[in-house]
Parts: sequence; structure tokens; C-alpha cells
Amino acid sequence: MIFDNNMAYQTYRVLISIFGTLGMIISITPMKKSCKRNLLILGSYIVYAVVFSSLSLRFFGFLPFLRSAVLTVSLPGVISIYMTADTTVSRHIFKCLSQLLLSLYLIISMTLVNTLFKGTLLSSAILLLFAYAAMIFVEFFFLRNYFLNRIEIITRGWGILALIPSSFLLFVMALALYPAHYTQTPSFVILFYLTGAVILIIYYAVFQYLLTQYQYQLDKRNVEILEIQMQGIKKHAEDTKRNAEEVRRVWQDTHQMLSGIATLAREGNAEAILSFVAESSALDLLAAPSHYCSDPILNATLTTYLGKAEKSGITVKLHFSIPEILPVDSAELSICFANALENAIKACEKLPENERKIIISCIHKPAFMFEIKNPYKGQITFGKNGLPNSNRTDHGIGTRSIMAFCEKHNAFYDFSAEGGWFRVMITL
Repeated sequence: MIFDNNMAYQTYRVLISIFGTLGMIISITPMKKSCKRNLLILGSYIVYAVVFSSLSLRFFGFLPFLRSAVLTVSLPGVISIYMTADTTVSRHIFKCLSQLLLSLYLIISMTLVNTLFKGTLLSSAILLLFAYAAMIFVEFFFLRNYFLNRIEIITRGWGILALIPSSFLLFVMALALYPAHYTQTPSFVILFYLTGAVILIIYYAVFQYLLTQYQYQLDKRNVEILEIQMQGIKKHAEDTKRNAEEVRRVWQDTHQMLSGIATLAREGNAEAILSFVAESSALDLLAAPSHYCSDPILNATLTTYLGKAEKSGITVKLHFSIPEILPVDSAELSICFANALENAIKACEKLPENERKIIISCIHKPAFMFEIKNPYKGQITFGKNGLPNSNRTDHGIGTRSIMAFCEKHNAFYDFSAEGGWFRVMITL
């Protein structure tokens, strides 16, 4: 028999519980990119845990090993995982305590099942092994991304959150000390799983509250960004209006100058023409403003950013059909254009001058839609919200602003990268 005595079984149970719990922690922990370093640390820990456990059991026996296992085996494992993890101490503590709580529920549940069906020590050992393997599989392949996407956006309060699993650990550990008693008392079994349900509800409620607060802060920040951008766009539109008035004045002066020159030319007075031209202030001409659409704010935005693109040596191709009456507030729509064009210009500036190109398309029938395309180099990945992932914390504000605009107006947005071209499309 594999387990010819209860001591061997208990030893196996302790070791599988420790390594199973650590495996569960790893399954929901984002790891650092240094694979060789991670393998070295985790491999060293495994060697240490196996050697230490074997020597401790051989020379000191099961009870001393059991009493010291948390500090001598479990704690070094938790520290090793933290050394390879891309996380903070408080988050790591929360995840470890949560997984420990889940592990205790798993152990007790498997014990109850084995006792209910009057299984042997061997069946209990096999059942526990498969239970941990199944839990690690489910967490890694089905729950990992869902959990990480929510846990990583919460930046504060993890020390307080750790009180949630801690407050239930004492109760569950008390149950784990004498699981056989509860198999004979159905009321306690019901209490055990009702407590588990309460824990799940508390976890869900707390996380939903935190996610709601996070979304509120994100929306508030997006609104602030939109307001700042709107103020900038409106100011630029006012400046453009003043410049347009100045241009009209200069063109009027120019018209008068040309009329004078024409008169002198008819009289054949070449010297007077030269003298008139030399003394005229109308030669200090301003370039006529570009006209892309009838809306002054959107036109000012396009003039600004297309001028910026031209200064950066970027070829811009336009396919425009913009209606006189826009479907949304022109300032907000201008911000969308500004953010998309700003990102496209920044991407093009990283390319050789002969590869810098931006294609802008806009139609208003059957729906208002605009698309901005630009070439890119490198790798672009996308999050679950459809936005391109950013490697830097100061990037991504423009795309989040576009998303906030689309959510406000029930518009459709699509970011894609294919064939060396990055595309953003907005449909209202």
C-alpha cells in the first residue's frame, strides 16, 4: 500500500496542500518578464522545499514538521513567488490569503466527499491531488485574465482588503481541525457552505464597489480632459476667427494696391509702380486659411493638426464629406479628431520621412463616420475594451478620451492594426 499508515498519508496531505496552494497563487499572479530569473528562483525553492521536507521528516518526524511547515515551507514559497511576480506587497498578501482560504475550503470539501462515500486513504489522496490540479487549471485558463483585469486597476486599500480573507480564515481553519465531526452533523455542513457563500458575496460586493469607484474616477478624469480640450479648441477657434479678420483686411489692402498698380500700368508709369510697391504695407500678406468644412471649430482643429503634420513631413490624403450640420457638438467632435490625429502624427514621426503618411476619410451618409489611418512599426496589442495597450502610464489618454466620447454619444469605435497600418474608425 502506498499509505500503509496514517503518518504517510498526513505527510502527503500536508505537502500536496502546500504545493497546491502555491500553484493556485502562481496561476493568478502576473509574472515578471525575466523567464530565466523566474525559473531559477522557483526551481531553487522547489529543490529547497523537497530537501528540507525530506530531512525534517527523516530526523524530526511528522509532528515537528507539521508545526513548522507554515514558516519553513509555505512562507519561503510565498516569498519566492513574490520575487518573480509583477505586483505589490499588499496585493500579493491579499492574493495569498484569498488562495489560502480557497485551499482550506477545497481540503475540507474533498475530506467531506471522501468520508461521505466511505473512501480509503488512497482515494482521499487521489481526490485531493485531482482537486488541486483542476483548481489550478480553471484559475489559470478561465479566471486569470478576469481576475487580473480587475485587481490591477485598484491601486489602493489592499491592506484593508486583506482583512476579508483573514476574517474568515480562523473560522475555516477551526472547521479544518475536526472535519469528521461535521460529516456526522448536517447542520454544520450547511453552515460551512453557507459561510462560503457569504464570503463570495462579500468579495463580489467589495470588488463591485471598488470597480464602481474606479469607473467614477476614470469618467471624472475623462470629463476633465474633455473640458480642457474643449477650452483649447474653442480658444483656437477664436484665434482663427481673429486671424481670418486680419486676413480679410490684408486682402482688402492688397486689392487696393493692385487697383493702384493697374491704374499706374495703364498710364505706363513704371517708376511709380516700383515706388508704390516698395512702400506698400500690403506686401506683408497672410496666407488664406484652409477650408475643410463650414464649422469653424472643427475647421480650426483640422487646420491646426494638418499644419502640424505638414511641418513633420507627413503626407496627408483627404477624402472628406462633412455636412454643414454636425450630428454632435462640434467641440466634442473636434476633440475626437484632435486626439486621433495627434496619435497618428506621433506614430508617423517615429518613421522615416518617406514612410510618413496619414489617410483621413469622412462620410455622412448613411451615417456620420470618419477614419484615420497611419503606418506603424513594431507590435500593437489590444485590451478587452478594444483600445490599444500602452507601455507607458502617460500614454493612452487620447484613446481613452475617444472611448469616453463614444460612450457618451452611443457611437461605435474600432481600433485595429493590420498590414502595417493602424486604423481608428468612429461611427455616429
